[in-house]
Amino acid sequence: MNKVKPLIGGTRAPDFTLTSPDGSIVNLHTVLASGPVVITLIPNIAHPDAGQLVDNFRDDFNEFSALKANVVVIINAGKEEVGKFHEEHGLQYPVFPDNNREVFRKFGAMDGILVKKPRKYVCVVDREGMITKAFRSVDANKLSRQSLYALRDQMGRSALSNKK
Repeated sequence: MNKVKPLIGGTRAPDFTLTSPDGSIVNLHTVLASGPVVITLIPNIAHPDAGQLVDNFRDDFNEFSALKANVVVIINAGKEEVGKFHEEHGLQYPVFPDNNREVFRKFGAMDGILVKKPRKYVCVVDREGMITKAFRSVDANKLSRQSLYALRDQMGRSALSNKK
C-alpha cells in the first residue's frame, strides 16, 4: 500500500485551486503573490478544534496583516456549510470548502489504514512556495501564535540571506 506522508518543512507546497462560498477562486500562486501564507486544513466543521482554530487566527489577524502574510483555511465540508461557518465566526480571511479532499490528499493530510480520513494539518509557506514549518499535532490554543513565530523566523532568515 502506498502511504502518502504529510509534507514537512523544506518541501514545496503543492498548488491547488479552490472556490470560496462567495465564488472567489484562489490558487497557491495567487495567494503567494502578496506574501507568505499559513494554510490550515480542518477535517470538518464539527471537529472539536475547528471554531477555536479559526477564532484565534481571527483574533491575531492584524499581526498576520502586519507581516503581509495570508491566512487560508480549508475545511472538508460543503460550500454552504463553510459559508455559514465563515459568517458565524466573523472571519476576515477566506475559508474554502474541500469536500472532495483534493487538497488534503496533496498535503498528505489523510490518515487511516483502510479508510482514509482527513486530518488536521497546518503549514507556513514562504513566498517561493516552500513549506518552512509544518504542524501535524497542534494545540488549537497555540497554533495561531506558533504560526506567527514561524513567519517571523522565516522572515528573519530571509532577511539574513538577502544580506549576503
